[in-house]
Amino acid sequence: MKKETILPETRDTAFRDLVLKTPIGEKIPTCMQCGICAGSCPVSHEMDYTPRQLVRMVQLGLKREVLNSNTIWICTTCFSCSVRCPRGIRPTELMETLKPIAIAEGIKNKNSKFDNIFSDVIKKNGRASEFLLISKYSMSEPGMIKQAPFGMSLMSRGKLPLSPDKMEDVRELDAIFKTVEEKPEKKPESGTEENAEAKAEAGGKKEEKAADTGGEAEK
Repeated sequence: MKKETILPETRDTAFRDLVLKTPIGEKIPTCMQCGICAGSCPVSHEMDYTPRQLVRMVQLGLKREVLNSNTIWICTTCFSCSVRCPRGIRPTELMETLKPIAIAEGIKNKNSKFDNIFSDVIKKNGRASEFLLISKYSMSEPGMIKQAPFGMSLMSRGKLPLSPDKMEDVRELDAIFKTVEEKPEKKPESGTEENAEAKAEAGGKKEEKAADTGGEAEK
């Protein structure tokens, strides 16, 4: 797989600091690039960057390369890399941390589409349905039409059921999705521009009140 040359000017320190400040990012600076995570990953051969490379790219602040990588979407969350890392870094959890950032940046590729469609199928049915998953994904990726003969052979052998298997009660599952989707209101931190404006406004109100009090006293 051909990869673009990574240039020093592509580094984004704000992105790097954002990831490093998360609970998952605290140990990323300690990575010694031993390669155990890459050697343990069962799907690293399908990734454009291995887990080891992705961790190093986060260290360098290569935001564009990291968020556009298919690695964060291909990861199967088997946790082999996280369990075996001698530094206690958790690449699996790092992938899950990077996904919302990529979505917020509006980055879309065939791997992110598959992830979203899979989540949608689970949300509606409570269980995975190969037929629904393949059908919906094929509509967004025309190239999947090449797999039609293989899909037909699976259906003829009863390996691809058309009717999805649904959970009887999906209330608990709905609660999980709602918890993830709900975003807490962000409060301005000390020293931020919003906080400074709030303090300035509060100070102005105090001065106006003091002036009014003084005027009444003179009367």
